[in-house]
Amino acid sequence: MYTARKLSLKFVVRFAWKPLLMFSAYAILVVGLYELAGFHFLALPFVPIGLVGTAVAFYVGFKNNSSYERLWEARKIWGSLVNISRSFTVLLLDYLQPCESMTEEALQEHKRILVHRHLAYINALRIQLRQRQIWEIKDDPFTTIVTDDTPFVNQNLLQEIKHYLHSDEAEPLYNQGNTATHILRKQNEHINFLASKGCIDSYKQVALGNSVAQLYDQQGACERIKSYPFPRQYAHFSETFVWMLAAVLPFGLIGELAKYGGDSLVWLAIPMSVVISWIFYVMELIGDRSENPFENGVNDIPMTAICRTIEIDLREILGEKEIPARVQPVNNIIM
Repeated sequence: MYTARKLSLKFVVRFAWKPLLMFSAYAILVVGLYELAGFHFLALPFVPIGLVGTAVAFYVGFKNNSSYERLWEARKIWGSLVNISRSFTVLLLDYLQPCESMTEEALQEHKRILVHRHLAYINALRIQLRQRQIWEIKDDPFTTIVTDDTPFVNQNLLQEIKHYLHSDEAEPLYNQGNTATHILRKQNEHINFLASKGCIDSYKQVALGNSVAQLYDQQGACERIKSYPFPRQYAHFSETFVWMLAAVLPFGLIGELAKYGGDSLVWLAIPMSVVISWIFYVMELIGDRSENPFENGVNDIPMTAICRTIEIDLREILGEKEIPARVQPVNNIIM
């Protein structure tokens, strides 16, 4: 996630210089052919081109709204994971009580294991969601800038969950097809074990089980966004229509400017065409780079920062002293 109030010029130029150069060269070519080579037939009426521009604007706006809905839904899901994590931990600590078959010290260790396993779960989910799908952008400035400059990307799932689990537990879970799912399964088994020892009554056991079910629900919602791309027909034709508009725009501007100022104003078609084409291009680009909120890019949901926030809260609730620092933005990007 980009954290600065305004996009820096360096950041904008990094993804904008190629289309700006292309639009400029194309506009210069068209106007040059009209003015210098005398190809006056290149001037086209602007009315049909204006109608195309209006249609493209509506189409791109629809795509951007749909992309933002996916992005905002993903952020709400991770906000829910924060809330569920806190309530699950508090319920664990309050509901699990010493019993005849387990000492206070042993029970405290079980509580610590359960909380640390939950930290392994949220980090496993984060890493799984950031595995790139075939339809997600490759070798793009929105992702390469993250890969080049920002920590916490391309992390190893096994090494990450080993920070919270014993090796004999981490490796079998890592070898499962969906590690996060099986970590939750392990949590439920552990709660059932403590219930069998008499450390928790059936009512409170059900309440903890409901928290595990809520985590499954939120995980499934994330996987739905991750595994189902923005419909390709909308994504493909939105980009196609923008490039078609950019291709015909200089011809319409030449004809319009020639009517009002003759050849003296025709050269203004170059900057006008470049600016209008670039605006439509950026509109389309914003929607295109917002449709996949878990693709390891600049517009990602800051899952690493959220996971660290959860970890800080849960470790403090446990009363631990070694608390990790919050994740800070690097080059105005926080993951």
